[in-house]
Amino acid sequence: MIEAVFAQKFIDRVTNYTSYNINIMNEKGVIIASRDPSRVGTFHEVAYRIVNGGDDLVVTASSDDFPGVLPGINQVIIVDGKREGAVGITGDPEEVKPVALITRMAVESMLKFERQEEAIRLRSGKKEHFFNLLTRIEHSDPNELRAVARELKYTESIVRVPILCRLDATADEQVRNVIKSNPLHSSEDFSFLVDEHHILIYKTLPGKMENLFHKYKKIIKSYLEMPVRMLALNDIKCKFFVGSFQSAFSQYYYSFHHCQWLEDSIDAVKEISFFYDYMNYYVKFIFPQAELQRVFNIYEKEFDDKFKESFIELAEALEAGCYNLVTTAQILSVHKNTVIYRLKKISDLMGINPLSSVSDRSFMFMFSCYLRHLS
Repeated sequence: MIEAVFAQKFIDRVTNYTSYNINIMNEKGVIIASRDPSRVGTFHEVAYRIVNGGDDLVVTASSDDFPGVLPGINQVIIVDGKREGAVGITGDPEEVKPVALITRMAVESMLKFERQEEAIRLRSGKKEHFFNLLTRIEHSDPNELRAVARELKYTESIVRVPILCRLDATADEQVRNVIKSNPLHSSEDFSFLVDEHHILIYKTLPGKMENLFHKYKKIIKSYLEMPVRMLALNDIKCKFFVGSFQSAFSQYYYSFHHCQWLEDSIDAVKEISFFYDYMNYYVKFIFPQAELQRVFNIYEKEFDDKFKESFIELAEALEAGCYNLVTTAQILSVHKNTVIYRLKKISDLMGINPLSSVSDRSFMFMFSCYLRHLS
């Protein structure tokens, strides 16, 4: 998987040497870095086909060939035999071809070098190595994970849940020690400094599995009560994002990324947010963007930005308010009649009524998710 940070760093470097627009797309066909910031986050049909097909190079002669794809040359990015993404150069294909070939080679070389450097860093310190294996490498060797865990005296079969703590101050060892000094922090719990504002905790959930599903929130809240109080004494505010249950080290990567998704995608009003409370949003988030593009491409083109923004706001408020008009109006801070008016406008333009039709409700939510991804 190509990280967005790496991709943007590459774009920033190349900008000093060429005026051509360069895009880098991930394995899902989404532009993760571009000289044109407005294209970041949009779906690139050709890149998706390249990564998931057999072509190494595709020339696009016209912007009419594929929605959202400009004329130019797009090529696969292959590292260690794996198709990991694509790089595209916008412009007249004949003119940009030499630049495109050199750019692909440069991306692959730089990506390989970065990973070699990362591998060297992984070897420095067992705990740091363990953290990287758990959270930064999607397909870590399970045997290596278990071997390092044994050296650190961590048991794998215990059920743990990740807690990502976001601080409004600098995260350092002193702050992490506040968490570790918690009487409810056991020897099987472990924590890491993720970056200057984040600490990650893998908290064990004691007791029998069948009792955890309705007790885990209470366990987490009790566990966090003391560190929150201690940090508040030092004027440090924090938010907590709780991921998914796991009992195999090979799955911890995904539970950590569930925490990150929660932080990035949910407007966290509460002090503690739980991943399982937002499963409907997550399922829509991971739905293949290529399919949504094909389904909603025409709809999206027909409406102006004001309508689309209003549509997203109303759809999300209806979902949060369980499609109750009074509750939805309260969420939007408007009168109930305003909600009715906006629903009627949508019904007149699109022929859907999410209050009376389950299928229309699904349509509205899926379309809002698609629009949210584009915004």
